[in-house]
Amino acid sequence: MGNFKHLRKENDGYLVKQYISLPQVLILLWFVISILLIVYTGYLKTGIVLLILSLILTIISFIPPKIYFDPTSRRLIMKNSGLNHRKAIYDLNEFEGFELQTFRYGIIPLGSSLYANFKNVSGFKRPVVSQSFRKKTMQEVVNELEDLTKNMQ
Repeated sequence: MGNFKHLRKENDGYLVKQYISLPQVLILLWFVISILLIVYTGYLKTGIVLLILSLILTIISFIPPKIYFDPTSRRLIMKNSGLNHRKAIYDLNEFEGFELQTFRYGIIPLGSSLYANFKNVSGFKRPVVSQSFRKKTMQEVVNELEDLTKNMQ
C-alpha cells in the first residue's frame, strides 16, 4: 500500500481525514452573529440564547464521525461521537462504489460530500465518508479509497 494524502494509517486499517464543510461554517457564523448581538446591540437576552444554541451546535458539529476502513476484515466502520454514540459497521463485500455529490447555488459550489453506496443500505441512510468545500479534494479521497479497495481484493 502506498502513501496516502487523505487516509491515515491506524492499526491495521485506514482512517479518512475529515475537512471543514458548509454546515460547520454556518454554525460558526451564527456564533459570531450572537457575539456581535450581545456586544453591539441592546438585545442581550436574544444574543445569549443564540450564543448558547450556537455553542451547542458547534460542539456537536465539530465532532465529525470517524470513518475507518479495515482491509483485513473487509469492513467500513463508522463511529459517531458526541451526543449520538452510534457505531455502524458495513461489510465491503456488499460495497457498490462511491458517489460524489456537489451542492451548488447556481454556478457557485457550496460543498461536496462523498457517500459510500452499499447493496443493503437505502439511499437515505448511506454513510457520508467525508465532506469538503472543494470537489478536487473529495475526488482525491475517492481515488485513494478506490485504490485501497482494489488492493483489498
